[in-house]
Amino acid sequence: MEQSVFPAPAVAGELNRMIEARLHNDGPAEEEVRRLELELVDSYATPVYLVLDPVSGEQLGVQHGARDFDTEGFAAFLRAARLSAED
Repeated sequence: MEQSVFPAPAVAGELNRMIEARLHNDGPAEEEVRRLELELVDSYATPVYLVLDPVSGEQLGVQHGARDFDTEGFAAFLRAARLSAED
């Protein structure tokens, strides 16, 4: 995803309109990160792509797993999440 999908123009254009944050669940804060994963997405599955409203914290879109995303599919996921925040 990071090498083939994220850099694609349609995806990069959407990602440039967002603030990226990453959680790594295999480091020194493993327990805290796992608690946060459950709180945010009710899952320990990785990867999880989550779009939150920056003001309300409302979940605008979530995708568990990479699921054979092509660039247009992932761009559509991001766009739908972003547009739901603008409504």
